[in-house]
Amino acid sequence: MSAGKRITRRAFVARAVPGAAGLQVAVAASAPKQPKRYRGASAQTYVWSQVLQQQGKSLSENLDSVFAATRSAGFDAVETMVQFVQTADSAARLADLLGKYQLRLSGIYGGGLMHETEAGKRTVARLAGLAERIKRLGCDVLVFNPNPIRSREKTQGELETQAALLNKLGRTLGESSIALNVHCHAPEMRSDAREFRSNLDRTDPSLVWLNADVHWIYRGGNDPYELLDRYADRIGSCHLRNSVDGVWSEALGDGDVDYRRIVKIFATIKTPMWLTVELAYEKRTKQTRPLAENLARSRRYIREVFGV
Repeated sequence: MSAGKRITRRAFVARAVPGAAGLQVAVAASAPKQPKRYRGASAQTYVWSQVLQQQGKSLSENLDSVFAATRSAGFDAVETMVQFVQTADSAARLADLLGKYQLRLSGIYGGGLMHETEAGKRTVARLAGLAERIKRLGCDVLVFNPNPIRSREKTQGELETQAALLNKLGRTLGESSIALNVHCHAPEMRSDAREFRSNLDRTDPSLVWLNADVHWIYRGGNDPYELLDRYADRIGSCHLRNSVDGVWSEALGDGDVDYRRIVKIFATIKTPMWLTVELAYEKRTKQTRPLAENLARSRRYIREVFGV
């Protein structure tokens, strides 16, 4: 695929699942009309792993109740981790739960080392080996975070190696109609988002997209409005979370990040994307309500602010 020739999300979905394009039309006919730039509202399962761990439980053993709560909160889709497609049995269980609760799989999240050549090749091979399994689940997005080096910034050579391997992963996944959406945390945002920018500036726009994790860009000390506007044509998906006075909120709502301003930036995007709520709790987060209620509040906020 040459640079500049971008595959649309509709094309990805149509290729990924036989009959999926027709299914989308049927669903769209009965669903409320949504802005064309959005595919729907999704929820990441990460926060459930935090809450369940506090109760001495695992996400894997409670995925049924997690999906039930996600659907009850009004979400159209769910994003979860790569561990749930690692084996044929785990992927089959995931497929059963998606069907049971009528949820789409908006994305699979994973990570891996990419700044060293041989280790990076193993990461590419591992994820490429899951592509067909992901596709059979009706999913066309891999949200991928290259492992950061927390003690220092990556060297120029390491960033060049990482970019080359991201291109390779994007090309390989694209053969299975899976789009690579690169994600970030705070370490990538050091020195005026040096690694964040490298992951995009050094890669082929037709192979590597951006998962815009709005609050990690903010927490990393950068201007999310400037960066998202700068890379708007690379955004393939997003993660939404907020904070108040620097502390993560228990539900998505108004706070340090002005999401009404983000809406205006997203209005320029031509490639439809999922709006994925990714709640997360930290030590100072005040948990005053059950997580199921916080998800429902987050869903209402998406509807209020983004119109979805």
